[in-house]
Amino acid sequence: MGALRIAFARAAARAGVLGSVAAVVLLLAGLGTGVADALAGASTSGLRAEVASTTGIDAAARWQIRIARDADAQADAAASALDRMIMPHGAAWTRTVETAPVDAVADDGTTFGAVLLADAGVPGRAVLESGSWPEADDAISAAADADALPTALHAAAAAALDLADGDVIELEDGDGARRLLVVGTWSPTDPTEPAWFGEPIVATGAVEGGAGPFLVGDDAMDDLPAATIVRWTATVDADELTPDAATALRSALPNVEPALRADEAVGTDGLAALGGLGATLDRLLAGLGAVRAIAPLPLLLLAFAGFAALDRLAALLASSRRGETVLLRARGASATRLARDTAIEVLAVGIPAAAVGAIAAEAVLAVLRPGEARAWPLAVVAASVAVVGAVLLAAGRAWRDATRPVVRGSGDEVGRMPRLAAAGGAVLLAVAAAVALWQFRLYGSPLVRSAAGTVEVDPLAVLAPVLVLVALCLAAQLLTRPIGLLLERVGARPPGLVPALPMRQLARRAASYSSASLVAMLGVAGITLAAVFAGSWQAFDRAASAVETGGDVRVVLAGRDVVRGDDPLALVDPFADVEGVADSVPVARGEARIGSEPATILALPVAAWSAEADGIDGDRPAGDAVERLITSGESAAPALPDGAESVTARVVIDAPAGTPGSVAVTAWVLGAGGDARRLPAGEFAVADGGGTAEAELPDAPGLHLLGFAASLSGAQDADEVPVAIDEVTAVGGDDARTGDDLAVDGTIELSSTRPSGRLPTAAGSTDPLPVLLGAALAEEIQAGPGDPLAFRLLTGGADVDAVVAGVADTVPGAGDAAILADLGALSRAAFDAGAGVPASTERWLATTEPDRVAATIEHDRTAALTTRTAADASSSPFIATALAALWVGAVGALLFALVAVVALVAALGRARFGEVVVLRVVGVPARVQARARFAELAAAVLAASAVGVLVGAATALVTARELARASVAGAPAALPVPAQVDWLPWAVALAAFLGLAAAIGAGAAASVRRVAGQPGLREEER
Repeated sequence: MGALRIAFARAAARAGVLGSVAAVVLLLAGLGTGVADALAGASTSGLRAEVASTTGIDAAARWQIRIARDADAQADAAASALDRMIMPHGAAWTRTVETAPVDAVADDGTTFGAVLLADAGVPGRAVLESGSWPEADDAISAAADADALPTALHAAAAAALDLADGDVIELEDGDGARRLLVVGTWSPTDPTEPAWFGEPIVATGAVEGGAGPFLVGDDAMDDLPAATIVRWTATVDADELTPDAATALRSALPNVEPALRADEAVGTDGLAALGGLGATLDRLLAGLGAVRAIAPLPLLLLAFAGFAALDRLAALLASSRRGETVLLRARGASATRLARDTAIEVLAVGIPAAAVGAIAAEAVLAVLRPGEARAWPLAVVAASVAVVGAVLLAAGRAWRDATRPVVRGSGDEVGRMPRLAAAGGAVLLAVAAAVALWQFRLYGSPLVRSAAGTVEVDPLAVLAPVLVLVALCLAAQLLTRPIGLLLERVGARPPGLVPALPMRQLARRAASYSSASLVAMLGVAGITLAAVFAGSWQAFDRAASAVETGGDVRVVLAGRDVVRGDDPLALVDPFADVEGVADSVPVARGEARIGSEPATILALPVAAWSAEADGIDGDRPAGDAVERLITSGESAAPALPDGAESVTARVVIDAPAGTPGSVAVTAWVLGAGGDARRLPAGEFAVADGGGTAEAELPDAPGLHLLGFAASLSGAQDADEVPVAIDEVTAVGGDDARTGDDLAVDGTIELSSTRPSGRLPTAAGSTDPLPVLLGAALAEEIQAGPGDPLAFRLLTGGADVDAVVAGVADTVPGAGDAAILADLGALSRAAFDAGAGVPASTERWLATTEPDRVAATIEHDRTAALTTRTAADASSSPFIATALAALWVGAVGALLFALVAVVALVAALGRARFGEVVVLRVVGVPARVQARARFAELAAAVLAASAVGVLVGAATALVTARELARASVAGAPAALPVPAQVDWLPWAVALAAFLGLAAAIGAGAAASVRRVAGQPGLREEER
């Protein structure tokens, strides 16, 4: 018989074992491909989804400076730097020019401040409400006929100024009037679009002291007597962004400002870098890092368990061919040839199996995750690793068996050198696990921050969970023989062969069970680790999402910063009629500076928002601090009577005779939630000496009088215009309140250089503002309860004297590096400082149906807003797929454990055929032998499962919570990670494994019973 025919005959004779090898290769390639490709796809899709959902300033970067005399050279220099530094990484940029409010006069003589904007991208981000865009031919022709420049005006500003197409306004430009012809009106398609950079004027058409924007060309801004700023705004296309591009862009962003500053054509005076794109990319890259930190776990679990199963099958293949190997060696076949033939056999069955597995995995992913780009190179790598591993293990076993053609037992026993090699490998693995765990615990995470400030995966720490798990499983293997001897002694005490016989077999054949037991331990330990990680991550993610969101639904109102004119969103709840909303409170969010330390400041009506429900207290005794915040809000300003219809006051203007102009008086009130609103109370000619001011109160409960403000206009060169306000009275309601309760204190000194001023109510609190600090901020500035604190509000410019009322682990909605104050008390502090009073920029809603309420608000919105729920703040877009991959890896390890058990059963059936015959001869019934074999396998599987649970729990104890924290990017450091278990999938997976293992054991027992029941069978007949 030729060598080829012999090879085919040998392969055909062992088709069952080779088929099992092919099945393992198929599973290993398929699961490896699915896990690796799903994780890669989830990283990209999660990154794109998060970027697409980020709006406003958080999704853009901006660099701005005063426009240079040579604007063209400045534009060219900036374009060169931006094209070189950010465009290769998937970012795009636009250049815009905007002025501060310029004195303007309408046709009817109305004066106002006009904000001019040159932005070629506006037509792509806005819709025309009427007329044409300024660059249209008909607009240019109409403007030329009117001896003016064409402009398109924001529709809201046009309505407020009573301007329409065809109206002409004149700008004061220093050398005479510059005329603009309104040729159209427009509205932004989405004011929250990143390219608008969250500018309030884009959303509302108004800023402090001005209205607009008036869309014009660059030439309309030449030599205007107002600050003119040129801005370059960078955004990213979410559909094209990749993790590598995001990493490169994040690294490039900090270098743009120095590059612009280094070019003299751009200028250096006042150059500023703004925007939250860098911080957003930091958060998203941290999420990607979390995926990379988890990715090795399922892959390594699959690898260890799969190759252990392949090794078990390779041992079975070598054992089943032991007689053939002895015969062929006796006839001159070399060990190398026999190993080569085995390798060819495994290649013949392994390559198609690996290909089928990889293709099937990609097909399943295409169905389950449509729209994601598939990474075929990962499939090739996974299939290749599976095939090569199978070939090396099978060929190695064949070569080793061929060099030792006569051995005892089942073939699992090995010589001294292999045992020493295995022991040495186990020691090295234990050392590696110890070092990796030490590194993991040192950092407290597999993620570390590099010198460049980016989050990276530590290559050693990231291996700690799997290395520890495998090392503990190997250590448990050392206890197999001692535990077996113990079970043998225990099993020998009761009468009968069962359990004495199976326990004796476990003790004496420990090596036979080692491979299957190891794979079973790995699988059960894997699902235990996955269950603890899943439970801990889910609980921590919920807590972190609640802290970040603040309310059940967080509504961000675009274009709001400080209190301006008539504000329809102040004092009233715009979402009161939305079905499912139980409560709604106004929230003001802004940036503050404590010296040079930046911080987020959050102001809300603390009394209306439960501290315990939103984690203000945390683990610190902040209850007294919360009470102080509530008290500061209640004492911020005197209350007006319920149902009051108006507030009146006497106005006395004591100016020198002949002083021209007029004084406009406004009353400032606080709503029940602490949000402020200013109400017109009348305008008085300076020459008339004053009169009675009256402000009509809105129909809103819980109003408080904050004070009055006066502004002087039309009094050029006036040096002194004192305005006194007294005799304040609330009209209507339950009573008419006057006297000290509503009195204001002092006189407002106005002049042409200081045209506005305020008078607060005397009854309001003027004590330092009590604030609650996040733990990280308190540690950074070394502040504690009772310490004085001074900070500046960047929005509005108020300098605030405060006192630290307490320190909390986290501030809801802002994290652990933030300041929390009562909104009413902060409004009073800003009003007293004569600065911009913060407007509510958000509403936090309480509801039991956050997703439905958010969808309703988005669908029915009449103002520029975005909604955010805890689900939107969750790390699930990145981690859910990684967690699913971890479960797949752990369950895959259990599948390989079942394969190893099948191979063990087959090996034992062949090696112990003679034992069955002998026991039958001495009178042991077939039924007893079957029970003994089943009890033997059951004891082995249950013992391995119990050890696997302990190993998984021990590994989870030292790694799971750290992995959970690393998986939630940006979570407050003081927020604890609870140790919880996701019991349901763990129980289902373990029960399924034990059930299938029991079925395999039952099959083995049935086979023993069938063999033992055949009369006249001799051992040589096997």
